[in-house]
Amino acid sequence: MVERVAHFLTGWVEFYISGSGARFLNAAAKTGVEFWGFRREGEGTVLRGKPKDYRRLRPLFRRCGLTPRIRKKRGFPFLAARLWKRKGMALGVLCGAGVYLFLSGFCWGVTVTGTQALTKNQVLAAARENGIYMGMSLRGLDPKDAALAIQNDLPEATWLSVNTDGCFLEVALQEALPAPEVVDDREWSNIVASRAGTVVSVEAERGRQEVRLGETVEEGQLLIAGLYQQEVDPYSPVPEELYQILGAARGSVQALTYREFTVEVPREQKELVPAGERRTCHSLVVFGVRIPLGLYSVPEGEFRSWHDSKSWSSLGRALPLCWETVTWEPLEEVSRVREEEAWKEAALRELRRVQREELPPGSQVVEESLAYQFQGETCVLTATCRCLEEIGQVRKISFE
Repeated sequence: MVERVAHFLTGWVEFYISGSGARFLNAAAKTGVEFWGFRREGEGTVLRGKPKDYRRLRPLFRRCGLTPRIRKKRGFPFLAARLWKRKGMALGVLCGAGVYLFLSGFCWGVTVTGTQALTKNQVLAAARENGIYMGMSLRGLDPKDAALAIQNDLPEATWLSVNTDGCFLEVALQEALPAPEVVDDREWSNIVASRAGTVVSVEAERGRQEVRLGETVEEGQLLIAGLYQQEVDPYSPVPEELYQILGAARGSVQALTYREFTVEVPREQKELVPAGERRTCHSLVVFGVRIPLGLYSVPEGEFRSWHDSKSWSSLGRALPLCWETVTWEPLEEVSRVREEEAWKEAALRELRRVQREELPPGSQVVEESLAYQFQGETCVLTATCRCLEEIGQVRKISFE
């Protein structure tokens, strides 16, 4: 291996001599020239030697009556000579290596892993506030300090680290579990009905159940008692004094309730429609820096816009180079008169919105009856609904 490296550094030539080379080889040995790589080819011999030795042997070739033919030239001197003839290519290689070394000192991309409740945009925004972003200089970066600063801005994260992978950074985090609801058991309370309904399920975690399944209850009726007296066992002796229990009632009571929703929707509808020509802005984003390719201005008045970006990638990794297109479309407000079917659909959509706002979380509409009334330019939709919802409401016990 060392011999091959030495031959590469000094260079070597492979040449062919025809006929008997015994006289030539003996004469070359007397002059101190060394050859290697001997092999016979037909009536001739193939040899390898140093370039400077080959030049010294030209008079010897003539004395011996031999005509050498060079077949190969290898080694660093020949490679350098070929590159010297192509100065532009050599300069390009040097410039490319310099640019690569320079750009390798910057961040080419930031990825986020481990998010659940948090969004990646929230983590990236916190990282940018603390100096972690595409295009930042990696010189002087302390991943531990950066991770601590980002975690201070994200109280939802219990663990966070900034990992380096060449020119790319990864923000890995683990979110905290949601804190359980704190229940004050020292506060005495009962659970009463928030509205009238028919009980379909009762779960009394603490306290005594006061209603049965299928029973119809009124608003304010006691459902689960936190303050109650000992029940007497009919098969046991009656105690002299019944004890009382006082505490916090906890549980769930679901019931079928009846609700009525009413919404009004005008027939005339105002909406924004496209008007005029679209404007398109092309930009080149390099290391997070946006370079507009032209002179553009944001249109006045109402408009909508959308972004379309295409990133270049190499070996499965996105490069910090992308083509971004922003399109603006001007809008104008127009009034339209709805047809009857579209009018009803708009009223139904408004009804669903009101139901989502007024019904407690987890509730559902089991049955409903819809009634449309057209009063001039207004559609009135009335819905009589049978709903399955939670009616248990905690009420504190006060002795004042």
